[in-house]
Amino acid sequence: MLLTLPVSLVAQQAPTLEELVESALKKDHHLANRQLDIEASQINRHQLREAYLPHLDLSGKYAYLSSGLNVKAPANSVPEMGIALPPMDDAFTNRANLVTGGLKTEVLLYSGGKVPNMTKALDQKITAQAAMLEKDRQEVIGEITAAYDKLALLKQVKAVLDESERRLAINAETADKALGYGLITPYEHQKIDVARAQLESKIQQYEGKRYLLVNLLHQYSGLDTARIARIDHDLEPAYPGHTGNDIGNRPEITALNAGILAHQYQIKAAQSWWKPKVQASASLGYINAFNVRFRAREPFPTGNTMALATDKFEVVPNFSVGIGFKWDLFDGNKGKRETQHARIGLQKAVNEKAEALEKLELNLIKNQTEYTNALAEVKVRSKQKEAARNALNQAVKEFKTGLIKASDLVGAEADYQNASLDYLQAVYNQRRTVVGLLQATGSLHVRSLQ
Repeated sequence: MLLTLPVSLVAQQAPTLEELVESALKKDHHLANRQLDIEASQINRHQLREAYLPHLDLSGKYAYLSSGLNVKAPANSVPEMGIALPPMDDAFTNRANLVTGGLKTEVLLYSGGKVPNMTKALDQKITAQAAMLEKDRQEVIGEITAAYDKLALLKQVKAVLDESERRLAINAETADKALGYGLITPYEHQKIDVARAQLESKIQQYEGKRYLLVNLLHQYSGLDTARIARIDHDLEPAYPGHTGNDIGNRPEITALNAGILAHQYQIKAAQSWWKPKVQASASLGYINAFNVRFRAREPFPTGNTMALATDKFEVVPNFSVGIGFKWDLFDGNKGKRETQHARIGLQKAVNEKAEALEKLELNLIKNQTEYTNALAEVKVRSKQKEAARNALNQAVKEFKTGLIKASDLVGAEADYQNASLDYLQAVYNQRRTVVGLLQATGSLHVRSLQ
């Protein structure tokens, strides 16, 4: 049937609790930042895994070379070979153009186990972050349900006030007649007016509280206030269903367990400092020296001037491939200290888990006790409301027959109002204890509140 309704009509329907919660979870800035933290950790994990990918470098260079050389030497001879070297006092110049290029790749073959263990540690960190994100999500659900139930509470408070207003209007007519007949004094009649003024004040307070709640839910969810103002549901006692009697599903436990595993992997990674690291590499190079000129400034004793030249001196391909390893026999105790720090972090995580278990167990007992007490409170308030209702009906009959004064009627009306409001507050509090119990066992989801 909803599919046949106009889009504009559907857009103006009151949102359900599920829609409010889903919208709030999407809008919450703190949850968004938590999710970004997880994405950042996932990027770090990808970076670690990519350590085994080859690194490829392409380089190139052009250079113009120019140098001078001054040589001064006495006459020399090599008797064994019959060579006589004349004295030399000359200067040489060298000019050339040089072009080089190269393609180099390196691949990590074995990291000594450090990369796999650090990757596993990051996996556990991501698990812990996701668990804490779930904890924050449950807190948002708790805040939304509290505001949603308070709207229902105010609605039923308004119904009680409207009912009292109708009765007071009827009783005011009776009081007017009684005053006219001289059956009651003006002072007694005035008490009815005071009661109506107090009731109008309560109604005004209701309007202000409801306006504030509508805008609070708008801030949480981003939904239109006109739609939120249409929310109309009754407040009834809630029951948690099967939540279990332990804290095993608490997100904090999952996060702490993941944190302990992460520290264990960090210890293994730190202990691998002494293991050799193996890497493969390959390169392809190109060298070309062209327009090379080497010339002496002065003639040799023989009368000749040295002048050497070449158009191109090229080396291609210049190829190499190989495997190498690096073995840290002693790293100045760096690896040892890292291991010690990792062990301390592990012990702290174990201690934090032990402390958290104690507190969460106590919190579960507290919420179970509060839930039991809240159920009993609802029963008591229900009986008080019924007794006050019967007393009010009796007072109305007696006031009409002149058996009681207006003050007695006003008192009975006030007692019934208070009893009704106390009952509604007890139901609201009982629903809050259900949410608290679900949170205490890690079972708070939208579907668990339907």
